[in-house]
Amino acid sequence: MSLKKGSITKSSIYIIEGEGIVDRERILELSKDWSDNHITLFKKLAKQGGICRIMGVKFTIKVGERITTSKGFKDGGVPLMYGPEN
Repeated sequence: MSLKKGSITKSSIYIIEGEGIVDRERILELSKDWSDNHITLFKKLAKQGGICRIMGVKFTIKVGERITTSKGFKDGGVPLMYGPEN
């Protein structure tokens, strides 16, 4: 089992020791031999960032920008509703 492209975000930076910054296709190639536990670990790190070693390959993941609107601004969340208690 291997990773899918949707699991590897474009906004994050993926660094492999000895190769430098790599693209999504390179990670997909490496993930073909991984177990389910390795895939779960990589998905978690892709969301929160960090350093791990999978099958002797050291990955450093730096998370990119968070969720933005279609205009590129940070999502403000739910708007405040003013009522009698505010």
